[in-house]
Amino acid sequence: MTLISRWTAVAVAPILTALVLTACGESKPAVCSDVEALNASVGNLKDVNVSENGLSSLSSDLTQVKSDLNQLRTDAKSQYQSQIDGVTSAVNQLSSSVSTAKANPTASSLAAVASAVSSVDNAFNSLQGAVSSTC
Repeated sequence: MTLISRWTAVAVAPILTALVLTACGESKPAVCSDVEALNASVGNLKDVNVSENGLSSLSSDLTQVKSDLNQLRTDAKSQYQSQIDGVTSAVNQLSSSVSTAKANPTASSLAAVASAVSSVDNAFNSLQGAVSSTC
């Protein structure tokens, strides 16, 4: 191998390495960032103290969860459909429980809200587990 060939090989090697590493390190699918956003909004939902902040704060956080869930549904297409449906069902139940509690704020209706928040969290954990192999 001549001196010029060696220098060419030395010069080209880092470029090829960079190209290979870039290809391997491509960005994650959109569902990964969607699940991260949903994780944050579900976390906010769980952190609401209804006795201090009222149901309106919970309603606001619920709106964000629905928005994040819709974005995930769009990006995931049919992937993770059963888990997304599970979260959607739990969110719809929470929404119904919040409406009932707003109309008639009793200990029973507020307990139903707390139970529904827990169901959303459980359904989200199932979704997160399914997506973990992708992200």
